[in-house]
Amino acid sequence: MTSAATQSVELVEFPCEEWVAMRTPEGELVSINPVAGTWTLLGGEDRQRFHAKGLNIKAMFACPRCKQIGLIPEGFNPPVELGDTKELPELHCRQCKFGCRVILKEWDKRKLYCAVYETFENNELKTHKQYLHALNDPEAKKYFWAQHTPFRVRLVAIAPVIGFFAKSEKDDRNLVV
Repeated sequence: MTSAATQSVELVEFPCEEWVAMRTPEGELVSINPVAGTWTLLGGEDRQRFHAKGLNIKAMFACPRCKQIGLIPEGFNPPVELGDTKELPELHCRQCKFGCRVILKEWDKRKLYCAVYETFENNELKTHKQYLHALNDPEAKKYFWAQHTPFRVRLVAIAPVIGFFAKSEKDDRNLVV
């Protein structure tokens, strides 16, 4: 395919949405009502149920035209920029033949955290900052302690970073904290 033909393919942003699902009393999925042109992340129990059936499914997406469901495997790890995937290769729906390039919005739902900690070096107390990504406070602490030993470090605080995206003539994706 030529680069001119590639550029003519529509780019569609798929937002992350909760889909309505019907379940048995035991929690098994019976049916799913997908939202066209969106994707949804499967919960831990659903992922385990699919895994027990030999399917390693992380998420699902729905065709923007016909709502045909596609599966996203556990190992899918696309390049991400500010939480969204970068533009992905073309998607072709087997049911309605619709084709487009895709960006999955909010693919990486982790937040940016800042850990402030102290060390005692050469008879001097030193304060440090470390930035890391995590889904929540306990996970951020787990990641922090995986890199530091409590015998050498005193964690003062760890919290989500608060900031905003500054508008710039050159680049509108600069985070200001």
